[in-house]
Amino acid sequence: MKKCLAALLALLLLTAPAFAFGPAGETMHGIDVSVYRGSVDFSRVAQTGVRMVYIRSTLGFSYVDPTHERNADGAKAAGLEFGFYHFCTASTTDEAVRQARFFARTIARYDYGLKPVMELSPARKLTRAETTDVALAFLQEVERLTGREPAIYCSASTARDDYDSRLAPYSLWVAQYGAREPEENGIWPTWAGWQYSERGRVDGIEGNVDLDLFTAEMRAQPEPTQSAGPTSVPTPAPTATPAPTATIAPTACPTPTAAPCAANAYVVQPGDTLTRIAQMFSTTVEALTERNGLADPSVIYVGQILYYR
Repeated sequence: MKKCLAALLALLLLTAPAFAFGPAGETMHGIDVSVYRGSVDFSRVAQTGVRMVYIRSTLGFSYVDPTHERNADGAKAAGLEFGFYHFCTASTTDEAVRQARFFARTIARYDYGLKPVMELSPARKLTRAETTDVALAFLQEVERLTGREPAIYCSASTARDDYDSRLAPYSLWVAQYGAREPEENGIWPTWAGWQYSERGRVDGIEGNVDLDLFTAEMRAQPEPTQSAGPTSVPTPAPTATPAPTATIAPTACPTPTAAPCAANAYVVQPGDTLTRIAQMFSTTVEALTERNGLADPSVIYVGQILYYR
């Protein structure tokens, strides 16, 4: 009898469903936009069911997206919740603090309702601990300057492989396409945002755009006196798998611009080749390929950030 009970218990344990990496609450449709989306008609966007908008404001140490003011004004006029994100190219904590100050200064005049977001460029050779150090330096400085708890945007693989548990208190906006749900990463028990497709369409925006789901956890909570503590994690709520033909979306994950963004980085211009870039910075195609993790050195694209040392 004991053997039978033990066998039954083992079977139950083996067949029990695994904890799903689900949303932090009820989901809402959202988009993110940048200069690459052109002129957005937010009044039409709002009619599609989109409720939240993320706007790229800055990149690196000095680049300001030329459409961020127009996008912020348009989203606000359409009655949409909006916030800003920064594409961070820092490789050290000092660089991260400098970029955080630039980001916070650029968005200071806006009364935005969504958490300021950081995407950290993956084109750096750092350990998991070093990458987390850089991310923390940026996030903590943004929180100190804005009084709002920031959030993190990254791919599912970055969340799993490049960050450690020190970032768990910050809300996660994760990107993973073609999946029924984002994969678990061992750090965050739930996601606050999920970018689940890069080929969506939305009325009011031309061309393919990404599709997102956001939860209320992406909303900012201004703190007039001191920074907020770690974000509480609501019980995950079940959500239906998004249909691939949905008509709402954001631009693909924050995309580099055609402007240099760091002392050791170059943004690919029209007509560039890896050979030409190597010659510009007195290096080799092989070195650039290895430094930037390029699978095919003959394939680079306009706006791509390449690190040359």
